[in-house]
Amino acid sequence: MKSLKILIAFSLVLSLLAAGLCTSASALVIHENGFGFEVNSSKHTATLVSYDGDGGRVVLPEYFYGYPVTVIDKNAFSGNESITEVVFSNTNTTVEEYAFMNCTALETVYIPENVKSFGDRAFAGCTSLKTVTMLSDIVSMPTNMFSGCTSLCELTISESIAEFGYGCFNGCSSLTNLDFASNGVMLQSYAFNGTGAESVVLSDSLIAIPDYAFTNCSQLKYVTVPDSVVLIQPNAFDYENLTIRCYYDSYAYDFAGGKGVARELLDDITLGDANGDGVISISDVTTIQRHLAEFESLDGVRLLAANIESGNDVDISDATSLQMFLAEYETDYPVGAPITI
Repeated sequence: MKSLKILIAFSLVLSLLAAGLCTSASALVIHENGFGFEVNSSKHTATLVSYDGDGGRVVLPEYFYGYPVTVIDKNAFSGNESITEVVFSNTNTTVEEYAFMNCTALETVYIPENVKSFGDRAFAGCTSLKTVTMLSDIVSMPTNMFSGCTSLCELTISESIAEFGYGCFNGCSSLTNLDFASNGVMLQSYAFNGTGAESVVLSDSLIAIPDYAFTNCSQLKYVTVPDSVVLIQPNAFDYENLTIRCYYDSYAYDFAGGKGVARELLDDITLGDANGDGVISISDVTTIQRHLAEFESLDGVRLLAANIESGNDVDISDATSLQMFLAEYETDYPVGAPITI
């Protein structure tokens, strides 16, 4: 008799699924092995909507009664304090907003390539999260994706990510390696606010650095800014103890000068190499003399290289100092050394 009741109950569930009753606004949630599911019979897919299992290492299911589990619903795991690891399955494609927010015991997440869509704050507030492997070839990192993940220190993400959304790594104070930031052709405010990196190299295709993109980064000492950047908003960085690595006469060069921020030149240039051939010789003296006689005009880094005595203008004393260096007389100027500003 008991077996008959189970068979009848199971048949009823299958009938409900087949009838498509689980697609309404108040969809039927069916629980199995600690997971709660909703089924969309017209699309032949299932959504994971809740979890009340034992925690620990959780492998997200591939199928529910033959229906591929494609979506991890909003708030499905939000606030869970028992799961420590999450492994996505091959059928999972979508992680809705807040899906794992404030899972304070979560330490490790593995996301394969098949997961193509993420909602805002999907992992925000996971304060114990240390390791994330995210192989998804998404283009944009969503708003506040890992905001507040203060323990995050090992991050593997796809090179396809070109936009770092608002606050996506905000407050990730243990994240010290931002090498992946060099792929970002677009940054939003607070994207890396409060991270722990000492050095950041930005993309050669980046155009603008918004306010608060790198503020509260107490360890940040060096930012390499390409000459593609034409806008740096005033509060993009905290400028104390910061050095901006940039090209001479670029937007970043002028911006750093206006802010009184230390600069290091990315140009391959040495003091005295006025003609730019990489060798300090009498030809450089001749180049300076021709410039002064207006037979040719030096500008940009070549003019900087010719300014031996670092005065306001290149004049005959610079040519004389260079001649003294070539004659091996002792000079007060670091001819032949890389130029720093």
